[in-house]
Amino acid sequence: MKQGVYLASAKKNYPLSTRYAKRSDPLCRAWRYTQLGATTIAGGYGGVTGGKGLFSVCKDSASKTISVAAKGATTITVTDTLTVNAYAGGLLSMYEAGQPICCLGIVSNTAHVIYLDGPLPGTYTASATCNVIAGPYNEMVIPGTSTSAGSAFAPCMGIFNSPLDEDGNVAAEDDYIWAQTWGLIFMWASGTYEGGVGGEREVVIMGDGGAQVLSAALIADRARYQRIGFLYPDTGDLTTTMNNPDPSDGTDPTLMNHLIFLQIAP
Repeated sequence: MKQGVYLASAKKNYPLSTRYAKRSDPLCRAWRYTQLGATTIAGGYGGVTGGKGLFSVCKDSASKTISVAAKGATTITVTDTLTVNAYAGGLLSMYEAGQPICCLGIVSNTAHVIYLDGPLPGTYTASATCNVIAGPYNEMVIPGTSTSAGSAFAPCMGIFNSPLDEDGNVAAEDDYIWAQTWGLIFMWASGTYEGGVGGEREVVIMGDGGAQVLSAALIADRARYQRIGFLYPDTGDLTTTMNNPDPSDGTDPTLMNHLIFLQIAP
């Protein structure tokens, strides 16, 4: 590989959102290639050691004005000025009365032309509502340590696990990394630790980038949070039965809440 999955790089070695999975990996892991976005947090990326959620900062655009969008074409032309390839790997959605709803992937874009991954299902005019949004791995940011655990407005699309580059320098804004999206990983835990009661498996991401296992007490408040996977280890009494929820054999579930089986993007 040009860039290992545990390393950051100032150089872009792959197209953004490139997927990588080790063949026959017993830990079932997968990664997506992304870029670390600008953050107001001083030393935001170098101040952590990995194991925290990365949040996508892609926002839906204001409606674009169609100049040319003919049925069967794989391009549309807009009068608005776009940043070149700002929406590559993203999504175009378009609607106009009397025409089919259009939802197509964006291959690339110039200042005015958007190249699509399929043909337009209808012909659209300047009256159409047309929106574009960048892909989830175009730019991602790390949360700050002071960020409230429940304050995330952005989706977590992967876990940061490459805090250094090949020269030992800490990862920084604009660096390129592999964000882990599937399989077994160690994460920082947010708030209280659960897992000592049978059935506590569901894991959500908190605004501080840490993982939280849902307990009966937490589910009413946090069931609306984004689910990212499940608690991996057996937290029961191994000397009696694996389904005994009382870890009386000395197993401490607080030590195992960091081991998460991710289920964000396979």
